[in-house]
Amino acid sequence: MQQVAPLTPFPLDLLLGRVAHELETRNRVFDLPVARFWAPDPATDLTMDFMGRSAATPVGPAAGPHSQMAQNIVLGWLAGARIFELKTVQILDDIDIERPCIDMQNVGFNIEWSQELKVQESLEEYVKAWMMIEILRDWAPLQSHIGSDPSPYIFDMSVGYDLEGIRSEKVAGFIDSMMDAGNVIDRLRPSIPEPFAEYRDRAFDTCVSNTITVSTFHGCPPDEITAIVKHLMDRHGVDVIVKLNPTLLGFPRVIQLLQQDLGYTDIW
Repeated sequence: MQQVAPLTPFPLDLLLGRVAHELETRNRVFDLPVARFWAPDPATDLTMDFMGRSAATPVGPAAGPHSQMAQNIVLGWLAGARIFELKTVQILDDIDIERPCIDMQNVGFNIEWSQELKVQESLEEYVKAWMMIEILRDWAPLQSHIGSDPSPYIFDMSVGYDLEGIRSEKVAGFIDSMMDAGNVIDRLRPSIPEPFAEYRDRAFDTCVSNTITVSTFHGCPPDEITAIVKHLMDRHGVDVIVKLNPTLLGFPRVIQLLQQDLGYTDIW
């Protein structure tokens, strides 16, 4: 597979500029037609509770390459996603991998590492997405497509894969900055372009996320998982979900759960 340049995020002014231009000229945002935007139906309550927080729908992406870029998160929101498990962040963010990370032209290849961006880049992508959604949910040209109250949504952090890495200054700083992103937001404010200039002084909520999903897909021992959860709750004061690898239960138990208990008889 051909080696290509590292993944490079677009700045906030270009992303918002494209939103405005594309909606005006093509009736789309990031190539998604307005007919596929989701607008809440007042007569239908899809609200769910997520760790004590309200989300307007139970729909959203799990952590993966698709949830590491601001424009993809905004696309998910436009389509109705309201719970976003953001791409997993870990201390090893400087390795070289072949790209594209996923190639699905005719045969699927996934050579993804835990993340393709530096930790600081991930932080900025998530804050950019947060600011964009906050702007777009109030932006008049979108009101006829998404309604006047697009409803609550949640950003859920994902971190891994060992206690030492999660306790590191790099990952701990990421978590702290997601919980209080005021400095990042203020740094990005001047790059909010026309026709969104009125939002440069907006009082954005500085808490982008205060929940964490711990990824344990990489052989983390049970005792260390317990220590990670305790550390996250004690050090950062966050609510935590542990994403368990079902194969740890053993093949017979997994088959029982999938086929006998849940009825998925075509899964082996």
